[in-house]
Amino acid sequence: MVDTMARRMKHHEWYVEHRHVGRFHDYALARMSLGFVNKAVQPASNETGALLAVMEGEVYNYEEERRVLKAAGHVFRTDSHAELLLHGFEQEGQAFFRRLHGMFVAAVWDVPNRRLMLINDRFGMKPLYYTELPGRLLFASEIKALLVDPEVSRRPHLRGLSQFFVYGQLLGEDTMLEAIRLLPAASWLTYEARGGRILLEKYWHHEPQSQNVDVDETDFLDQIDDAFCRAVDRRTQGTARLGLSLSGGLDARTILALVNREKPLSTVTLGVQGSLDHKSAAQLARLAGRPHHRYVLNTAFLDCFEEHLTRMVHLTDGHYLSQCIVMPTLPIYRDLGIEVLLRGHAGELMHMDKAYAFSLDEAALQMRDDAALETWLARRLRAHMLDDLAEPLFAPEYHKHIEELAAQSLRDSLRDSQGVGPPVQRVWHLFVSERLRRETALSMMKFGSQVDTRLPYMDNDLVDLLLAAPPTIKLAENIQAHIMRRRMPAFLDVVNANNGARLGAGRFAKRFAELKLKVFAKVGVPGYQPYERLGLWLRRELRTYVEKTLLDPRCLERGIFNPNAVQSVVRRHLNKEANHTFLLMALLIFETGQREFIDGVAVPRGSSYVAPATKI
Repeated sequence: MVDTMARRMKHHEWYVEHRHVGRFHDYALARMSLGFVNKAVQPASNETGALLAVMEGEVYNYEEERRVLKAAGHVFRTDSHAELLLHGFEQEGQAFFRRLHGMFVAAVWDVPNRRLMLINDRFGMKPLYYTELPGRLLFASEIKALLVDPEVSRRPHLRGLSQFFVYGQLLGEDTMLEAIRLLPAASWLTYEARGGRILLEKYWHHEPQSQNVDVDETDFLDQIDDAFCRAVDRRTQGTARLGLSLSGGLDARTILALVNREKPLSTVTLGVQGSLDHKSAAQLARLAGRPHHRYVLNTAFLDCFEEHLTRMVHLTDGHYLSQCIVMPTLPIYRDLGIEVLLRGHAGELMHMDKAYAFSLDEAALQMRDDAALETWLARRLRAHMLDDLAEPLFAPEYHKHIEELAAQSLRDSLRDSQGVGPPVQRVWHLFVSERLRRETALSMMKFGSQVDTRLPYMDNDLVDLLLAAPPTIKLAENIQAHIMRRRMPAFLDVVNANNGARLGAGRFAKRFAELKLKVFAKVGVPGYQPYERLGLWLRRELRTYVEKTLLDPRCLERGIFNPNAVQSVVRRHLNKEANHTFLLMALLIFETGQREFIDGVAVPRGSSYVAPATKI
C-alpha cells in the first residue's frame, strides 16, 4: 500500500523518497520530498529508538532550538528537522511546538505504545489529510494518495461542495469527500492503534488581545518593521539557491528590501509583454543589485490548456479554483537553479483593503457586532457562481441544502476568533485561518512541485503583531511604505504596478494613475492588458474543450448536478447571453478531478509547453 501511495505523490522522477515499514508490517511511514531542504534520511528516531518520525517541510529556527535541546542533554545523530521534533516533544511535550517557526507536517510513531501522532505548523500551511478505516488510519499530504485504497469511500461531501461553489474555496476541515478530513492548523491528532481511538487537539490557540486606543502609531509601525525583518531573515537561511517571485506590487518588494545584501538571491517576474510588473520589478532588482529574470505570459499556453488544467487538478486534488495560467511557468524555477522560492502571500495582512474577497470597505470598518460581521462576510465572500442561473445547478437532493450548509460552514469558521474585537479584526483572523490555509496553501502545492516555498509574511511573531494592531494602521500602503522608508527608500519611487502610482503619492495622483491603467487596458495599449481573459478564452479558443468536457454524459450523469442547468450554463456563456466564467472553471476543475480521482483516469506527468525566461 505505501508503495502505491508514494507513487501517487511522486510528481517528478527526481523526487527523493524515504520510507520505513514496521517489522510486522503493522505500520508504515514515508516521505516524498524535493531534496532541497531538511535533507537527512528519514524516519528520524530518538536516542532509544522508541519514537520514529517523518516530516515534510522545515523549521526555520532549527539551529536555535537544536542548541537549546543539546544543552538540555539530548544527543543529535543527524541534522534532520524531524529529529528535532522528537527531542523537543520528549523535552516539553506539545508546548514545544507552540514556539516553532516553520511550515511543516509530521508523523510520529510511538513504537512500544503503538500510538501515532500527526502534527502540523501553527498556520496549517502544509496540508495533511486523513481517513479512518476499520482497524487503521491512513494519512497523506495529498488526497489522491489516500484514494489508492479501495476501502476509502468516494461519497461526495455536500458541505465541501457547498463551500467550493458558493465561496470558491473550501473551509474548515472539510474536503469534497465525506470520508477524508484535513488536519486543522496547530493540531495534534493522536491515534491509538490498540482500540482505534482518535483524539484531535489544538496545541496552540490565538489569545485575543485588548485594543490600546492610545497606541503610538509610529512605535507600532517600528515594531512591525522589526518583526518582519526577523521573519525575512529566518526564511533566507540554509540555502545558497534562493529565489524571489517579484512583482511590481508591494508585498514582494518589501521582502526584497529586507533580504540581507550578502545572501545570493535571484528574482523572477511574470507578466504580459511590456507590463508595469516587468518594468517595476526590473527597476527594483537593479536597485537591489539582484540578477533578474522575466517570464512573458501570453496566450500560447492555451494550446495545452487541457493538459495544464489537468496537472493543476492533479497537484491540488481538485480543491483549488484557478485559471491555471501559471502552470507552464513552474519549470522556470528549476531551470534557473532556484531551490527555495520566497513569495509574498499573506502580505495582504498589512493592507486588508486590497485582499481579494476579504477586502475591507467602509461598511466593514463600521461593523459593531457579530451579526453585522456575518452579514458582511456572507455578502463579500460569496463567489456569485450560483447567481443568475436559469435553474438550480445542483440536483434536487443536493440543491435544498447548498446555501444553508455554506452559511453554517462560514459561521463555524468564525468560532476561533470569538472574543476578538472590534468585529472588523475578525476579518484578519478569518483571512489567516481560511483564505491562507485553504486557498493559498493549495496554490503553494503547485509551486511546491518544483521548489520549496517560504512565505515571510506567515511568521508567528509578525502575524500576532498584525492581528493585534489597530485596523487603521493596517490599511493602504501605511506599513510597507514605512518599512521601505527605513530599509530601502529608493523603492518608494518605483511605480506600484497595482495602481500605477509611486508609493506615498497623493490621492489625486493615485486616482489619475488608476484611471490611466483602466483606460489603457480597455483600449488595448500594449503592456496594459490583463494577465488573462478567461471568459473570452472559454468562448473562443477553449470552446471545444468546454463542450467536450461538461456536455459529456460522464459529467451530466454523475447525479450531483442538474444536467439541464449544466447545459444551460455552457450554452448561455458560449452564446454571450451570460457571464459564467468562474462557474465554468469550477465545473471543469470538479469534473477533471472526478475523472482522475473517482473514475481512475491516468494523468500524464510534466508539461508540453514551457516558454523561455528572459534574463534582464
